[in-house]
Amino acid sequence: MRNFQQNLLIALALALCGLCAGQWYFQTVQRTRLAAENQKIADRDTAIQGYTNSLDKLNHQVMRMEQDITGLNAALQETLKTNREVIIEQKREIARLGANNDTLISDIVQYTNAIATLQSNLDTAFEGIRTQNTNVEVLVRNRDEANSNYANMVTQYNSTVVKYNELVGRYTNVVDRLNKLQSAATNRPGR
Repeated sequence: MRNFQQNLLIALALALCGLCAGQWYFQTVQRTRLAAENQKIADRDTAIQGYTNSLDKLNHQVMRMEQDITGLNAALQETLKTNREVIIEQKREIARLGANNDTLISDIVQYTNAIATLQSNLDTAFEGIRTQNTNVEVLVRNRDEANSNYANMVTQYNSTVVKYNELVGRYTNVVDRLNKLQSAATNRPGR
């Protein structure tokens, strides 16, 4: 029995050693796994910290960009306002120039009409002068032909001279009006 107990004790000691060896092996494996898991957790925490830092940097950049955008929007609004004011001013200037253009066109039409009237009056005056010249020539011939009708011819000559003087007076008035129109067109403001 003693042998049995020794064998049992040896067997139990060997079983206990095997159990200890197995326990040691499993704990080593568990520690390795635990160390690997701890390393993963540490890596994950480091990555999370990096992501958090990146997010903070990105948030800071976003805030700075939002401020830049706000500044750009304000500058854009100011530029738009200035552009609108310039456009309004240019439209006013165009309207003013259009009105000046219409006025000048009207003045040109009036000036053209005045020149046409003046030309017509000048043609009439020149025709009257030609007629008077013809009358003077006829009068001279009549004077040479008939000395006996001298008094009658002098009267006729005097009436012709009066008509001629009236015609010259009208011609002078037309020339004065033309000079005034040209002076007014030259001295007009805005030219």
